[in-house]
Amino acid sequence: MRWRRRDRGGALLAVLWLSAALSAIVFTLAWTVRGELERAGTAMDGARAHFLAEGAIERFLMHLLWSRGAGPGGDPRMAFRPGQRGIRWDFPGGIVDMEITGEGGKLDVYATPPVVLMRLFLVLGVEEGRAGQIVAGITAMRQSGPGSNFSIGSSFSSSWPSFLQLEDLLKVPGMTPDIYYGWWERDREGRLVERGGVSRHLTILGDRMVNVNYASPAVLRAVGVPEGRLLELLQIRQNRIIEDYFALGADAAGPIQLGGGGSAAYTVRAVAQVRDRSVRRTVSALIRLGRNRTEPPINVVRWYPTAN
Repeated sequence: MRWRRRDRGGALLAVLWLSAALSAIVFTLAWTVRGELERAGTAMDGARAHFLAEGAIERFLMHLLWSRGAGPGGDPRMAFRPGQRGIRWDFPGGIVDMEITGEGGKLDVYATPPVVLMRLFLVLGVEEGRAGQIVAGITAMRQSGPGSNFSIGSSFSSSWPSFLQLEDLLKVPGMTPDIYYGWWERDREGRLVERGGVSRHLTILGDRMVNVNYASPAVLRAVGVPEGRLLELLQIRQNRIIEDYFALGADAAGPIQLGGGGSAAYTVRAVAQVRDRSVRRTVSALIRLGRNRTEPPINVVRWYPTAN
C-alpha cells in the first residue's frame, strides 16, 4: 500500500507538471497568435492609409486640371486655387491633410545669385566656411564647361556631375546629408532647434521669381525681405492668397523679384489616417504643369512614398 500511494503521488505530480507545461504552451501560442493578428491588422491599416494618401494626390491632380479649365467634368468651384497651401479631405475611409508647396517659393539652383545662396545657408545655421564652400561648388558646377551643367543633355559634358535631380546637390563639395535633410541642435536656452534642410528651400523647377505664397521664412530672409515685412507677409497669407505682391505696396528692391499667385510646379505631401485607427502614412509627389501645348497639362515628375 505504501508503494501504491507513492506511485499515485508521483503520477499526480507528473499530471500537474504536464498540465502546467501545456498551459504555458497554450498561453504562449495564444500570445503569439494575438501578436501576429495585431501586426497583420497594422499592416493592413498601413496599406489602406498609404493608398488613401496616394488617392488623395490623384484627386489633387484632377483639381489642378479643373483649375486650368481642363479635365473631364468636375465642379470648377471645387478646383484648387493657385496659391493655396493646404487642403483637408474627409473621406469615408479616413482623413487626409494635404500640404501644398509651390516650387516657385523656393530658390532656383539654376539662377539664384551666389550672395543669396550664401545668405540662405547662413540663415539655416550652416557654418560660414562650409557654406562658402558649398556655394562655390554650386556656382562652379553651373558655370563649368562650354555650357551650364543644368541644361538637359549629356551627363558627360564636363568633369562635374550634372544636376538631373535636386539630390545631386549631395555631390557638391562640402554638402552633407545633415545640411541637405536637416539636423537638430540645442540653442543657448537648451531648446531643440532645427538647422539645415536646404532640400526644402531649393529647387530645380523654380520660376523666375520667388512666390511669397509658398516661400519659407528662411527664403524670404535670404532674398532680403525685412523682418517686419516678413511677419506681415506670413500673417496675410494665413488669411488669404496673395495674388499680386506689389498690390501690397511692396517695392522691387533686391536681387530676386517677388511675386504672388500660383506656381509652375508643386510638391504635394498627403498625410492620411485611417478612420478610427492611429496608423498614418505619408505620400508625396512632385508635379509640374505643362509649359506648352505639346506637353501634357500635368506631369508627375516623381513620387515619394514614405511611411511614418
